[in-house]
Amino acid sequence: MRRVYAKTIFIFLAFLMLKSPALAFQIPSNDTRQSAFQIPLGPNGNFFSKGDQFSISGASGDGTYYSQWGSRASRSVWFKFKAPASDKIIITVEGQESYIQLALVNSNDEELASSAFGYPVNSEQLMYSGLREGEEYFIVVDNPIEGKAMGQFTLNFQNYLLTTCTQPYVLALDKDGNGRIEIDDLLNADCYWPCAGVECSRELKKSTFDCDDLGENYVTIKGVGASGTAYYGTTLVKVVDNIPPTIAARNIRANITDGSSVKVDPKNVILWRCGVIGSIPSPDPVPGAGESLFFQDAPCAKDNCGIVLYELSKTTFTCDDLGENEVTARVVDKSGNEATKKVIITVYDMTAPVARAINATVYLGADGLAKAEADLMDGGSTAGCAGYETSLSKSIFDYNDLGENKVAFIVRDDRGNLASTIIEITVKDTLKPVVISQPARMYLDATGKLEVRDAIPLAKLCSDAVIAVRENGGGFEPDGSKENVFFEMFSKQGGCTKDNAQISEFWTEPREFTSANLGENEVELFVSDMSGNYSSTKAKLTILPFNSFCKNELWAVKSGDWNDPNIWSDKENGDVIGMVPCEKTTVNIKGQKVDFLTEGEITVNTVNLLEGSDPTELNIQMGSLKIKQAMSQKGNVTLKQSQIGKLEVIKK
Repeated sequence: MRRVYAKTIFIFLAFLMLKSPALAFQIPSNDTRQSAFQIPLGPNGNFFSKGDQFSISGASGDGTYYSQWGSRASRSVWFKFKAPASDKIIITVEGQESYIQLALVNSNDEELASSAFGYPVNSEQLMYSGLREGEEYFIVVDNPIEGKAMGQFTLNFQNYLLTTCTQPYVLALDKDGNGRIEIDDLLNADCYWPCAGVECSRELKKSTFDCDDLGENYVTIKGVGASGTAYYGTTLVKVVDNIPPTIAARNIRANITDGSSVKVDPKNVILWRCGVIGSIPSPDPVPGAGESLFFQDAPCAKDNCGIVLYELSKTTFTCDDLGENEVTARVVDKSGNEATKKVIITVYDMTAPVARAINATVYLGADGLAKAEADLMDGGSTAGCAGYETSLSKSIFDYNDLGENKVAFIVRDDRGNLASTIIEITVKDTLKPVVISQPARMYLDATGKLEVRDAIPLAKLCSDAVIAVRENGGGFEPDGSKENVFFEMFSKQGGCTKDNAQISEFWTEPREFTSANLGENEVELFVSDMSGNYSSTKAKLTILPFNSFCKNELWAVKSGDWNDPNIWSDKENGDVIGMVPCEKTTVNIKGQKVDFLTEGEITVNTVNLLEGSDPTELNIQMGSLKIKQAMSQKGNVTLKQSQIGKLEVIKK
C-alpha cells in the first residue's frame, strides 16, 4: 500500500513540473526541420515577428555544421517559407548578445548561404539572391553552447520587391557626411504601395544616413491601411559619397641611418591631424572695441566620410636616392575618391661609421721593417652609402715593436666621421742574422786566463748594424707619416755582420782560454738577435800573453772590467795593448762604463772621468781603489760606489 502511495505522489509531482513554466524543461516547437515554423509572408513577401516572439532556450542540436559555422553548433530552431516573386531576401535575427549563426538551405538540405560572427553580437543578418518563386526553403537559427545563451529573439524576413512604384534610389552624402530621404523621394506620386487608399499612412523605418551606410541599404516602408492592417515593403537606397577629400602635405627630410635605406611613413608627409589654431590678437578697426582673436583651420588632409588610405608613390629610399626626390602624396576615402599633391623628400646619409677589425701578425723583413695593411684587418666595418677608408694609428714597425702592439683601427667615411677600435698587431722576426767574421786579438789577464765575454771584435760589423736597444721607438704615429724617412735609415751593405732587427748577443765556442792557447785559435762565432734567431761562422782568435809593463797613461777604449787587459789602450780610441793600470798610471775613462771589481786594493796615480758621446761611468763595486794624486770629473759623468767598494784619494 505504501509503495502504491509513493508512486502516485511521484507521478503527481512530475505532472506539476511539466505544467509549471518555471520548472518544466520546454523544447521549442520548431526544434527540428520536421517541425519548422511556417513563416506567414504578407502580401508583399515580408514578415516581421513580434518582439522576442521566438526562443532558442531548450533547443537541441542536430549535429549539422554549415560552412561559416566551423565546428560550433549546439542549439537550433527551424523556419520554412515559400519563395515570393522576388529572388532576393534579407533575414535578420535580433536578440541579446550571444554567438548567433544563420543558415539558408533548400528542400534537399543543401546549404545556400550561412553566416556567423566570431564574437558575441546582438543581431545577425543573412542576404541571398537566387530564390525560385514558389519553392520551399528553410532558415536555421543556431546558438552555440559556448558563452551566454541568446534566449528569445525577433525574426524579420524582408523581400526586396522592385515595383513600378519604387526604383533603387541613390543618395549622395553632403560635405558633413550626412544624407536624408523622404518617402516621396522613394515612391512615385501615384503609387499605393505597400497599401492602397487615401487612408493608408506610410512611414520609413530609416530615413537618415551617414558614412556608415555607404553602399546598399534595404529600407522598410510600413503602410497602415484603413482597417489598421500593417503592410510592409522593402526598397533599395544606395548611399554614395562623391565628394573627394582635401589633401595637405609637406616636404620632409629623410635620413638613412643604417647604410642601406630609409622608409618614410606617409603620415609624416601628409598632414592628417586636423585642428583649429588661433592668430595673434589684432585691434578691431573701431577705436575702443578691444582686440579680436581670429581662428582658422590648420591645413590638413580630411574628408566628409574619413580618409582610409594615406600613401606615397614611393616610401623606401636607398643610397641611390640621395638628394631631392619628387613624390606624389595621395589620400583616398571610403568611396575611392582621392586627392594628390607633389612633395619633395630630401634623402641624406646619416649613417654613423662602425669599426670592426681583426688582430694580425706581421713579420720584419730584410730591411728590419714590417708594414701592416689596414684593409687586410677590416672585420666587416660599415660606414653608410659612400663607403669608407681604413687606416691604422701605427702601420710601420721595427725591432722596438717585437711582440704585441695595441693599435687603433680607424674608419673614416666620406663626411669625415671617424670610428675606431683597438686591435693587437703582433710583430715577429724569423730572419737569422748575417755573420761575417774577422780576425781578432785578445790578451790573457794577469792570472793567465781569458773568458771571452764580448765577442764583438771577431765580427765584421756593418756600419748600420744595431746592437744596443734604441731609446726612440720605431714606427709612425699617427699613421701617414713620411715612411721614406724611416726607410733611409737602413743601408744595403753586404759582406758584414748585421741583422734585420737588433743583435742581442755575440759569443764564441769555446769561451775560456789559458796560456796553453797562446797563438792563433779557430773558434765558432755565434750571433743572435732579440727574437732568438742566431747564426754562426768560423773565426780566427789570436791569444796574446798579459803585458805586465806599466804605462804612465791608459785610456778605456771599451766598456768592461777594470782588470781586463782587453779594454785598455795607451791612446784615446787606440788599439788594445794587453795591460791594466798600475801605480804610476793616469787613467782616462771617456764614453765607456768600467766596473772596478777586485778582492784587494789597487793604486793608480790619477783618474779622469771625461764626458763623451756615450755615457761615462766608473762603478766601484768591490775592493779598494786608491788614487795618489787626484780624482777628476768633467761634464756629465757618473761615479758609483757600493757598500763594499771603497774609493780613496791620497794627496802627499
